[in-house]
Amino acid sequence: MIKSLQTRILLYSLLIASAPLLILGVISYESQRSLLEKEAYNALNAGSFNIVNETYSYLNERISDVKLMSTNSVIMDPHSTKEEKSVELKKFIEAKGNYYGMLFLDLKGNVTADTSNKMIGDNLSNRIWFKEAMEGHEFLSDVYKTRAYSEPIIALSAPVHDPAGNLIGVVSPAFRLEGLWEMMEKKANEVSDKYPVDFFMMNQEGIMISKKDPHGVIQNSALDEMGLTKGKLLEASSSDKLYSAENGEKIYSIQPIHTIAQTENKWFVVVGASKKQVFQPLNDLLTRYLTIYSIVFVSIILAVYLLTKSIVRPVQGLVEATEDFIDGKEFITSENSSFEEMEKLNVAFLRMMETIEDREREIIRTEKLKYVGQLAAGVAHEIRNPLTTIKGFFQLLKSQDHDKALIEKYSDVMLLEVERVNVFVSQLLDLAKPHQLEWEKLDLKDFLDEILDIYTSSIPSSHVEIINKVTKSVFVHTDRNRLRQVLLNVLNNSCEAIDSRGRIEIRQTAGSQSVMLTVIDDGNGISPDNLKNIGTPFYTTKPDGNGLGIATCIQIMEELKGKFLIESTYSLGTKVTLIIPTTNRLIN
Repeated sequence: MIKSLQTRILLYSLLIASAPLLILGVISYESQRSLLEKEAYNALNAGSFNIVNETYSYLNERISDVKLMSTNSVIMDPHSTKEEKSVELKKFIEAKGNYYGMLFLDLKGNVTADTSNKMIGDNLSNRIWFKEAMEGHEFLSDVYKTRAYSEPIIALSAPVHDPAGNLIGVVSPAFRLEGLWEMMEKKANEVSDKYPVDFFMMNQEGIMISKKDPHGVIQNSALDEMGLTKGKLLEASSSDKLYSAENGEKIYSIQPIHTIAQTENKWFVVVGASKKQVFQPLNDLLTRYLTIYSIVFVSIILAVYLLTKSIVRPVQGLVEATEDFIDGKEFITSENSSFEEMEKLNVAFLRMMETIEDREREIIRTEKLKYVGQLAAGVAHEIRNPLTTIKGFFQLLKSQDHDKALIEKYSDVMLLEVERVNVFVSQLLDLAKPHQLEWEKLDLKDFLDEILDIYTSSIPSSHVEIINKVTKSVFVHTDRNRLRQVLLNVLNNSCEAIDSRGRIEIRQTAGSQSVMLTVIDDGNGISPDNLKNIGTPFYTTKPDGNGLGIATCIQIMEELKGKFLIESTYSLGTKVTLIIPTTNRLIN
């Protein structure tokens, strides 16, 4: 989650500024794309329609030629010779100029007249165009090659009847494809003014007629190249939409070709263009838009960054001033406020800090009075008991004869009470008076072994097992005697908390700048109500305690630049953690 005010303002501003640009860009892009698609649709469809219309006219003109030839008087005369028919056929070829040659076949399919004289005597009765002509139809064949011509041809055929109406043969010219290509290319060039196009004819079997092939016919299936099936081809040719190739590189307009004659297969005109070239203007627009958007975006980032800087700077100054106040420094607000609301906030914070300081002084004064009261009550309690004892013995001595044995007995008791007062006063001084510390680099493992050797030999109870798990040497910077005082106090408290048999475990965890020494016992533990008062002078749960032990330990660890932490669960045990510096960098 983003928490920085400056980052949030920056992100929100960018979102607000960028969203309209993005929406405008998407709308503009889609609008331009739709326009280019419509333009490509119109251009390709117009080109394919023009080519189809011209092809229709061209083919029908050829069909009209063959029908005209079938009604030639010499060709219709059953008595004219082969030579006479050949002469008429040649005249036709020379007059039209669009044909390779022409054949005349008898009713059995035998070639009786040929302008090339290469196929005389050949039987072509198995050709579909011959069969269709024998049925009385004009027919347009597919493209195919023959031994008579070096280039592919399209054959036309028409029945020939004599004047009496009897079928006497079939006439079949083969026309040149160059004329057809010249016409198609001319129409395709009208589309090519905008972008290059490919154009070709193909039948439903996928046979393509194209100038791409040196021989004019590509036998490989155009359907596979375009990702079409026969069904899809027919569907695409009847649709008013452009067809997109499966590889996504080209788009095509596919239109069917209709003729007045019957055909072997359905033919189609295909006009295609590269999508990359069709949509190049769109790509250029996108590039320009991204460039403009990048410039605007960077400008917005810079402007918003400067704006947020001016907004956030006084807030940061206020935060820093507040942190300084928490650290004990005087709260000083910045005089360079960027806006009116910030000035009001500074004034409000200043008033709040003044109020906090006043209340803090009052709390400190109250706490001092409370602490002094507690201290006075504790001191009075701890000193009054020994004084009462001493006073009583003096009164006894005053009221009785001077018995030397009795005086010695009473004197011993009074001396013990005086010593008790002296120990208590020493503890008070130990808590209140700062000590001159003797810092040294200490191996904590050796130091702990030394203390345990002495302590276990004089342990007040043999029912406690002390387990030392500190096995690695770690050097700390501390005062040996003061740290010894804390450890002995902690061990004594742990032993006293164990009524029956129990154990005390000592562990060590090393950090980068300090080490944690943990003392864990399985004694009675401390109740939550008592735990929150631990460390308060004169607060104790021991019958003969005065509550200064833990308070003194906390004070010593603070002097040693460390910490004294205590955790406890009632009836389960207590854990005391001493955090001791391992570097003298922390020592002033």
